[in-house]
Amino acid sequence: MGPLFFSKIMRDIQKQIEQIAKEQCVIHQLEFWGLETSLGGKKGVVRLYVDKRGGVTIDQLAKLSRDLETVLDVEDVIPGSYILEVSSPGLERKFFEPGQLANFLGQEVDVKLKQTIDKVKRVKGVLVEVKGHIFSLQTAKDRLDIDFFTTEWVRLVAKF
Repeated sequence: MGPLFFSKIMRDIQKQIEQIAKEQCVIHQLEFWGLETSLGGKKGVVRLYVDKRGGVTIDQLAKLSRDLETVLDVEDVIPGSYILEVSSPGLERKFFEPGQLANFLGQEVDVKLKQTIDKVKRVKGVLVEVKGHIFSLQTAKDRLDIDFFTTEWVRLVAKF
């Protein structure tokens, strides 16, 4: 089994976990925000982010975590042992898909690009527009249009 085969298996496992997590979010009346997995090595990590208008409580997170872990174990989706972390996306939330950006117009975001553009790999600016997978930032210098799929990550910048 080569690395491509292993990679496909990991993607399939992540898709299964994501589907189960989305189903559990619906049951718990929570919004699925995103999923990160690191399943190689001795102990895998599954990190689920959920949200809810008005915020999510610790009790809601704990109940979702218990129920999700039960389903993942019964379905035997994850090979070996793993740690399940369930939390809200937080104030400096990471965006997992371009549609999530639309509710944060007028706020500052921090972007890490996959490839350097004009000698820059990281940029901060105010989110001024979202059209499909293209979003626009107003920086101190100019306006930038960025394809969401050319980013390593996009995070909200918390203001205190």
